[in-house]
Amino acid sequence: MVNSRPLTARRMAGWGVGAFASNAFNTLPGLLLLIYMTDALGVPAALAGVVVAVPKLFDLIASAWFGALSDREATRTGRRRRLMTSGALVLPFAFVATFSSPVRGGAAALWVFALFLVASAAYLCFQVPFTALPAEMSDSPRERTRMMTWRTLFFTLGMLVGGVAGPLLTKDGTPAAYRTMAVIVGVVLLVVLLVPVMSTRDVRARPAADVPSLRSAFRTARGNRPFVLLSGVLFLYYVLTVMILTGLPYVATYFLGGKKEQATVFLVFALSSTLAVPGAGVLARRFGNVPLLMAGIALWVAGGIALYGAAGVGVGATAGVSVLVALGQAASLVAMYALLTDCIRIQAERTGHDSAGVLSGVWTAVDTAGHALGPVAYTLVLSLTGYASSTLDHPVTQSSTALEGIRIAYSVLPGLLLLTTFPLVLRFRRALTDQTGRAPLAGAAGV
Repeated sequence: MVNSRPLTARRMAGWGVGAFASNAFNTLPGLLLLIYMTDALGVPAALAGVVVAVPKLFDLIASAWFGALSDREATRTGRRRRLMTSGALVLPFAFVATFSSPVRGGAAALWVFALFLVASAAYLCFQVPFTALPAEMSDSPRERTRMMTWRTLFFTLGMLVGGVAGPLLTKDGTPAAYRTMAVIVGVVLLVVLLVPVMSTRDVRARPAADVPSLRSAFRTARGNRPFVLLSGVLFLYYVLTVMILTGLPYVATYFLGGKKEQATVFLVFALSSTLAVPGAGVLARRFGNVPLLMAGIALWVAGGIALYGAAGVGVGATAGVSVLVALGQAASLVAMYALLTDCIRIQAERTGHDSAGVLSGVWTAVDTAGHALGPVAYTLVLSLTGYASSTLDHPVTQSSTALEGIRIAYSVLPGLLLLTTFPLVLRFRRALTDQTGRAPLAGAAGV
């Protein structure tokens, strides 16, 4: 039985604010961890890419286990609060330690790897039950779409604050500057993560009679064809869009002028995305989430391709094109997360069991994998084009080939590859129609 307490705006916002912390955590390592290692700690680009990726690839395996753990907690207690609380308390401290390496070179890579692994695991403790809650808070597709609008609003605000404050606080490029940034952000994370823990403390889960094992968790996810297809879209979306995010500090350093220009571009991007979220929610209710998703991806493709030329012109042109990309992000995320709740509801109606934790765990694993492989893909291009790592004490001049690699991997390459998501979206729509037994309608079933 879904909780009957009315979903007021305050209640939705109390849950949704967790996305602020989640995306601030994803944004800052995505923007800064790689360049922190290559340009402040002297870690080679290829090794730095591995250090960023492996903890998140570990999460790819662990996410389903955390989902099953969340469902076990729901079975025992009727709540998902303990796991969320653990993640909310550990993540801020692990984040600070990640950006506080006392050593350089290979030893620094080991330090960052170990602490980022802890931070990533704590993130899962919070994120998996957090993602499972909407399907248990309302039966109404419209209410769940409104919740995803709140979530996306806070998601983009987290990106805005993290993406602007991070570069400005680390503009000196020194290890001490990165450590100061981490302490400030860590305090904010601690406060914000605890808000949804408290706001959802009375939400009752719908425990299943049998809590699945890790193997059966993946089997459950595979049996939900719309969920599998939507997860494929999410994976490709994050791999390719995170490439653009990862590339911004390098493009700002070598083409736009530095950290101040990076903050300017990101401010325009994040602010535009934040302001577009309410409109995206309205469009989702008017036209449906699948058309909104396709429109959002199309905007990302166009914007990604245009960024190549804009980076060569300057910060104004790059910021202008980023508005197009921001509109694509707002539309895509509102649509995908609303469609996720539909997949969870379909699973519950089909099986009679609560699999919200399992599906949310697998979804988080896919999200994590995309965030992990995006930086790897970017550093692969850097390595292939001859990018040379450095420290402030030993700066280097990049070759013309390396500079071209920085620019292509930030724009045209991920932009064009995003086209591969369109066939998956169309197959998802057909699969959802088959599962529900009716054609998708705007405002109904979230499609």
